Amino acid sequence: MHNVVRQAVKYGLIPGQPGAVHMGLLKWNTGLEMKAQNFSDQCKLGHDKESERKIGNFTYVGQNRALTPTVLVGFKMWFNEFQNYNYSSNTCPKGQCTHYTQLVWEETTDFGCGVTVCKNMTPSLNVVCNYGPGGNIRGFKPYRTA
Repeated sequence: MHNVVRQAVKYGLIPGQPGAVHMGLLKWNTGLEMKAQNFSDQCKLGHDKESERKIGNFTYVGQNRALTPTVLVGFKMWFNEFQNYNYSSNTCPKGQCTHYTQLVWEETTDFGCGVTVCKNMTPSLNVVCNYGPGGNIRGFKPYRTA
């Protein structure tokens, strides 16, 4: 799912979003997966601390999280934030968009996700994905355009 979205952005197939000069495919990283799974298993609201998700050469690791009925629904929630993102001004005037911008952050190369059924939460599926290097760096756009 991640790489399908990234390729769609690369080729300018996302309505209202420009195409990217470069948008590499993400590769699965078991270290990021283990950190994501560990946090997902805790069934806590919010995000963990940045220091708790660092691994290897990644000084900053980004994170997307969703409580959702299915993994696909959660991923679509993140992706659909493209509708809130204005590339020209690099702002989210219509609402939340940082899950989307992390998905399409050009410099991110690796990701890993964890999924847990949390009986104390509704919806009960806790999906956490970690990204290295992380995106959403203030003052920078997620990718370059032609």
